[in-house]
Amino acid sequence: MRSPGLIVFDVSISSTLLTMWVIAVIVLLVFWLFSRGRKMIPDGRQNAVEWIYESVESFGMSLGGPAAKPYITLFASFFLYILFSNWSGLIPPVGKVVELRAPTSDVNITIGLALVAFGFFEYQGFRKLGIRGYLSKFFPIGEFRNGIGAGLIAMFVGLVELLLEFVKPVTLSMRLFGNIYGGEVALGVMTALTIAVIPMALIALELMLNLVQALIFSTLTLMFTLAAIEGHGDEHDEAHPSAPTATPVDPDLVVAGAH
Repeated sequence: MRSPGLIVFDVSISSTLLTMWVIAVIVLLVFWLFSRGRKMIPDGRQNAVEWIYESVESFGMSLGGPAAKPYITLFASFFLYILFSNWSGLIPPVGKVVELRAPTSDVNITIGLALVAFGFFEYQGFRKLGIRGYLSKFFPIGEFRNGIGAGLIAMFVGLVELLLEFVKPVTLSMRLFGNIYGGEVALGVMTALTIAVIPMALIALELMLNLVQALIFSTLTLMFTLAAIEGHGDEHDEAHPSAPTATPVDPDLVVAGAH
């Protein structure tokens, strides 16, 4: 019998993919039920939906300023969807039944989410700055006008930035996968070795950590998008004496405390 090769093409529905579809349907259904029949004077359920969205929107705007407003919808979508995907692993049937498993505990799912985010902020960079303007961030050939030395240094820095650009989806996916999968394993081990009190405390901790991981992924996606649409010329404009200065937000500093 011939053994399969290292690279195979197998189209199948995995347990994480099935759970992801179920969560997507549930989230869409819940928000549709809560948002239908909107009124000028909102009632209880409409107040709840508006409060959730406005809270997420105000947090995103506090990080990115007015420039972040067009991307708040994506930021909120990533946050809520990843949050419910993370929390699904703490529901008893998920992880206990073979056909159900938390989506974000599968590296294939997190890579898929990261590639969607990567494609989005790269597209926004090209759309906002144009092909020439966006590529000039990584290949600043114009700096050779200031001398060969300045041009070579600028090209080296640009190539480093280009390399880091392709590292972004890796960091997004592996950070999310590692934390969710690690928490799932730790919870299973603690449940098997200890009494119920300790696993219950660990579940409460996982609820908070899962929320933080969803926030990290969505925040980094928003910050990477804002970085993509900012050209090198914007930095000089901000440094002009007649213009108000602004301190740029470093995506890694935003989430440094989460580690």
